[in-house]
Amino acid sequence: MAGEVDKVKGQAKEAVGKVIGNPRLEREGKRDQAVGAVKDKVSKIKRAVEDKIDELEDDLDAKTGGKP
Repeated sequence: MAGEVDKVKGQAKEAVGKVIGNPRLEREGKRDQAVGAVKDKVSKIKRAVEDKIDELEDDLDAKTGGKP
């Protein structure tokens, strides 16, 4: 999905930050994970809207016989 790379990158940064005692790197990792989660949600919403538009277009075509 769209945010998987950000989430994995964030998990790695957070883990490394914890191991080396770098709170800034830990925070960056958590931020990257949050960005990835938001990207995933936006992607799901976009797909749902596109599916609904396709459905409405199909319904309209069925009602009008494909004529504008």
